[in-house]
Amino acid sequence: MNKNREILIKQKILNTRLAKFLKENKIKNLRMISMGNSIASGYSVVRVTIPLLLRNESLFNIMQKNGINVDLHHFARAQNNYDEHIFEWIENNIKESIIHKMNRSDYESDIVGMGTHGLSKQKIEEYYPTEIENDNGLQKVITESNDNLANVIIYNGATGSLIDGLTRHGTIFQQFLHGVKRDINSIESILKVIQTYNREKNSNTQVYLCGVPNFLGLNLSELINAKLKKIASKYANVTYVEPVKSKLFYQKMNKKNNFLEFKGIDVHYDEDEYIEFNNNIIKSIVDNYQILQSLINVDRLFYKLNRQIELEKKLFNIRS
Repeated sequence: MNKNREILIKQKILNTRLAKFLKENKIKNLRMISMGNSIASGYSVVRVTIPLLLRNESLFNIMQKNGINVDLHHFARAQNNYDEHIFEWIENNIKESIIHKMNRSDYESDIVGMGTHGLSKQKIEEYYPTEIENDNGLQKVITESNDNLANVIIYNGATGSLIDGLTRHGTIFQQFLHGVKRDINSIESILKVIQTYNREKNSNTQVYLCGVPNFLGLNLSELINAKLKKIASKYANVTYVEPVKSKLFYQKMNKKNNFLEFKGIDVHYDEDEYIEFNNNIIKSIVDNYQILQSLINVDRLFYKLNRQIELEKKLFNIRS
């Protein structure tokens, strides 16, 4: 059995497990929001670019068979994706159609466009429509909640400032220290905001914070991932998702005929690695959804209890 077939079979098994779990818990709607950087965009320099969550090709069919509606959202960019920009998207309640326009510019512009493979005009229209029936802003998508909705964010970040700094000729050491710290601080702000929504607006949004690709299996990215793990452990609604070992050196696609050419360097995943990464995401949801939901409920209960005690104490002090 080749690797591609093996990971696709595993994907179907995991999707089926998730569908069974949701059905048992009377959840009829699964919302997944891909948010963040170029990995969240499903981008590849030398291979085919497809939005991250759409690479899980059996998800829709398996969920449909189990009576579960899948609602996917794309709030990610392959460039200009500092985590502080993601924070701004949330605060400004940016519409998904605007994000799609940004993606179109990233891939189509003659001036600032990025090289892509497999993104025909037809595919761009399919992946990034600008006429959306329910064109809700990111904040609204995040905060919506009801008993039969599983609302989960798949967050990939912590690389935007670093890569931008390196492309502007900073030293690796300087840019790592400054760039990563800058993005990590912004990620913390994002997680605090989402936790506040859960506490104040009674939403139940979960965040699956993904690690940076493990280049060549050398664990070099652990310098960043250790920070992400630490952050994830601080929030009731967040869990860490293990990245996939990436090859870093890939057979390059020829734009003219899609034949394989010489090897190219890419810090993103290839087709099989993206599928494997999606498997890690689904497995993490299956393993952690119920735990996170319980922690969200407990966190909200104690948050409100603490506020009530604080207010009653103040009132008591005023009267005395």
